[in-house]
Amino acid sequence: MKPLASAVVVLALLVLVPQAIAQTESPLPSPVVRGDWPDPDVTEIDGTFYATATSGGWAPTFRILSSTDLRTWRFAGSVFRHPPRWAKDSFWAPELTALPSGGYAVVYSAYPRKRPGRTWYCLGVATAPSPLGPWRDLGRPLRCTPRGTIDATPVLDGDRFYLVYKEDGNAFERPTPILIQRFAPNGRSVLGRPRVLIRNRPGTWEGKVVEAPALVKRDGWWHLLYSANLCCSKRCAYAVGSARARTLAGPWARNPVNPILRSGNGWRCPGHVSIVGDRVAFHAYRAGAPLAGRQMLIADLTVGADGWPAIGDGHPLPPTDGGLATAFDDPFAGASLDPEWEWPVTRAPRATVAHGLTVVAPRKAGKRIDAAVLARRIGGDRFTASAIVDAYSLSGTEAAGLAVVRGGPFAVGAQAIGIAVGPRGALRSWQRAGGRFDSGLRRAGPSGPYVHLRVTVDGRRARFDFSADGESWTIGRWRRSPVEETARIALTVGGQRGASASFSRATSTER
Repeated sequence: MKPLASAVVVLALLVLVPQAIAQTESPLPSPVVRGDWPDPDVTEIDGTFYATATSGGWAPTFRILSSTDLRTWRFAGSVFRHPPRWAKDSFWAPELTALPSGGYAVVYSAYPRKRPGRTWYCLGVATAPSPLGPWRDLGRPLRCTPRGTIDATPVLDGDRFYLVYKEDGNAFERPTPILIQRFAPNGRSVLGRPRVLIRNRPGTWEGKVVEAPALVKRDGWWHLLYSANLCCSKRCAYAVGSARARTLAGPWARNPVNPILRSGNGWRCPGHVSIVGDRVAFHAYRAGAPLAGRQMLIADLTVGADGWPAIGDGHPLPPTDGGLATAFDDPFAGASLDPEWEWPVTRAPRATVAHGLTVVAPRKAGKRIDAAVLARRIGGDRFTASAIVDAYSLSGTEAAGLAVVRGGPFAVGAQAIGIAVGPRGALRSWQRAGGRFDSGLRRAGPSGPYVHLRVTVDGRRARFDFSADGESWTIGRWRRSPVEETARIALTVGGQRGASASFSRATSTER
């Protein structure tokens, strides 16, 4: 879903372009960003590309990547380190755009803390003087309705600014429309009443859902790219279609060959496109490897002689090496926490880096074994991760460990499996699924100052090992993991209210 992000980009998209654009450079990696990067938005501003994506229940909220070539990406910042007070969690589908009045805005959706009039997901907006902030939220929702507003994308048509968004009717067994409404040039309010562009057509490939609109004008036609059907889970059926009209007001005619982007070439359920020049960014699951979540890919966008758009050959590019990796080796030796670490929005721990990492669990999280979670994305379904716990930093019933947790798209940590060490090296395995917490094997571990923990994951199987020195390991047994998809590797601290623990290293390698 792509906002027309700057005056330069908007003007480039409003003029005539060649009907097919030849790519002379080598293909981009597939994916360009490994790991969970759902609902991606990519925007070009002054020769630099900025990407952000759905955060769900993780903070910092709406991470921002930057690139000069769409090939090599780096973490450049985030919109929120702490969420706005009006929003509780489920931070979805951010769109970065240049404002006609100057500066930049990120439009997003979130679940509100308070639900006056039984509102559902609300639309929010934050503004900044540059694409990297500092970002300041409006402080209140931009739009709240009983059926929710998500997937908003700003569109400039001449001197008129609009928001195009989805009303979440499918969540209430109702039709799902994509709507358009005037948007104030300063990004601080919506104006007038919304109008319907299209609605889902039950009994077709669209199913109960049309969403994630992205618009571009080519050769006198407005093209609406949209996603449809079930986005997520192992049952997903997501795909991308298009419609066109001479004006934004319509009438809109659907492409007779829809969908124009569908599963194939080793990827499943591609969707939520973001238009960036003559390309689109989108997410997809790696076929047979749902643990990595929805990864970010890029494909060519062309317009054929018939005036209809095409995305690549109709399928994502086959998986390749490259792309922003998720493997890491962190000795916690810097002045601050590496920017790729994340934590649950509703349970933010205190983390300090000084000759190792010290994590303090929020007291409101109580005595749960994973009261504090620091996590990182994974890039596939087969990986090995490790952590070194300073056992001498533990006292009472404190426990520190290593876990695999579900990262989205909804309840963070609702599925998890892990191992934790307590004072004097006592080890404890555990898992969480279906609202139940199960404490598994308890045994004596190493008695020295440091305990090395390791997890090896092979799809739905996980094995936890431990060691006193990181060389001679006691090998655990394989267990079925409750984590079905979109996993993260996590350091955990808990066992008592306000628990604290120290780690000297954490690593992850893909196999």
